[in-house]
Amino acid sequence: MVVDINKVKDQVIEAGKRLVKEGLIARTWGNVSAKISDKQFVITPSGKTYESLTRDDIVVVNIEDLEYKGDVKPSSEKGVHAEVYKARPEINFIIHTHQIYASVIGVSGEKQDIPMGKYKALKGPVPAAKYGLSSTGILSNAVKQAVIDNPQSNAILMRHHGTVCMGLDYENTFEVAKELEDFCKSKVEVVDDRIIEKTETDVDLGSSERHGDIFVLTMKDGKSYTCGINSGAGIHGIAPRVSKLHAEIYATSDVSFITQYTGKYAVALSAKGKTIKPYLDDFAQIAGVDVKCVTLDKTNFRTASKDVAKALKNRNAVFVKDAGAICTGNTKSDVNAVELVLEKECLTNLYSKHTSHALPLSKADCFLMRTVYVMKYSKQAGY
Repeated sequence: MVVDINKVKDQVIEAGKRLVKEGLIARTWGNVSAKISDKQFVITPSGKTYESLTRDDIVVVNIEDLEYKGDVKPSSEKGVHAEVYKARPEINFIIHTHQIYASVIGVSGEKQDIPMGKYKALKGPVPAAKYGLSSTGILSNAVKQAVIDNPQSNAILMRHHGTVCMGLDYENTFEVAKELEDFCKSKVEVVDDRIIEKTETDVDLGSSERHGDIFVLTMKDGKSYTCGINSGAGIHGIAPRVSKLHAEIYATSDVSFITQYTGKYAVALSAKGKTIKPYLDDFAQIAGVDVKCVTLDKTNFRTASKDVAKALKNRNAVFVKDAGAICTGNTKSDVNAVELVLEKECLTNLYSKHTSHALPLSKADCFLMRTVYVMKYSKQAGY
């Protein structure tokens, strides 16, 4: 097997950018690899944004022992890729995604039978690998077993995590990922109108950006107000009462951006008024070990604002009853990532409780993943 390694690296880089563009991953979650010989593959690095990757960032890894050279660390999921290449010698390209609908369906842990007339790239049924914490031998061994037990399958659902899609080349592998997502979406849409009731909200909690001791609050009508963090009051006029809510959050945290997220699944789940426990590990990492729900008491707005700020402690999201969620972050990218995994988690929560009755992740696992993300991974990635 002789390949142009630079050409292959370019394909891996392009695949990473395409994953982000098509919404199949959040941030640097997921990874891409391509086999360059019977003994080696190249893979995306750990903790680097896909938009900034160069050839020097793509790491050559040994299939057998996972050894590599240089200072750039390969993806922590390199073991998953190696196990697939060992079990399926004909496979030359792998993408590990966190695509929305496949993640939702994968939580059940059930093998999916695929109608072959429509989904040709998938080839066979899609099994679900048993759950294992990200980057662990338990996870790579679970994927290995799923691949061995299903030699005709070109995709594996990773329970509570995402997918592994494999193919003969770059284009074939993306076709596998797209077919898998199309199939899983069709399954979710069958029950969509039964798992949600309230889908919209007329509550405007605004969005804001911090600048030192002040913040700029923007409401849905496009009007903006400059407010002081200490008082929450408008500096050049009267600001909406919700400015007190933003001021309280800024005063009790180091975030720089606050948004109200009103995706239909987030609104639907906020209407239930309950704390949610993560079904998906990327949500536990990015948002928190759980996400609480607070009711805004309009007769005592200051106290309610304190309750929201308190619910955000060590978290980056909180539900507001009947109003979706408030998401926070240090950058716009932070907030966008929280919103993306929040909507996916809300759909997973609603779907799982209606269909498979799968259990959420354990609190211990969520705590460990959140801690690693906050203390190590997010800093490594420069978030």
